[in-house]
Amino acid sequence: MDKDKWIAVDPGTKPTGVSDEQWKKLDQKGKSTIQLCVSDSVLLNVSGEATTKALWDKLGTLYQSKSLVNKLFLRKKLYNLRMKDGDSVTEHLNAFNTVVSQLAYVDIKILDEDKCISLLCSLLDSWDSLAIAIGSNATALHFDEIVSSLLTEEMRRKNMESQNGDALSVRGQTQNRNKNKSSSGRSKSRGRSNLQENL
Repeated sequence: MDKDKWIAVDPGTKPTGVSDEQWKKLDQKGKSTIQLCVSDSVLLNVSGEATTKALWDKLGTLYQSKSLVNKLFLRKKLYNLRMKDGDSVTEHLNAFNTVVSQLAYVDIKILDEDKCISLLCSLLDSWDSLAIAIGSNATALHFDEIVSSLLTEEMRRKNMESQNGDALSVRGQTQNRNKNKSSSGRSKSRGRSNLQENL
């Protein structure tokens, strides 16, 4: 949501110098932006709110509760988060950072080292060698450095896959050419032998 629309949420009151009509339009735009960003099941629970601020506050009450139960749920969500087969590092990082942000909203700050350990533990087994290398070489873990290492490693793996794919493609084309040559050679020799028999 851009800065102009955010005014409808915080402070949620009409600024001086803005007409009632302009404020109404701004509020409607802010409300529409939020509604487009939430799923239908969530929207059903907040559809009756008249203003952007009321809608935002209701979402906070329902889904960002600072109750002990919600804090436990979010902690468990972070600890159980696992990278799925086929997910890119970027996709997994988005999911991870979303949960960390939700925890921060309910006043649970995750220390940088704990964040690093949680992220490394959430990766697929195929990333274990990188996690061990990072742990062996670092005196302290820094989240940004871990993220940078993961993205670099993913790029390296994609590059290797691409090169291997190209090599297999070239090998396949070479084998097809060799098959074609040998089959044409056989047909020529067959043709010669048939010619000799007829003579």
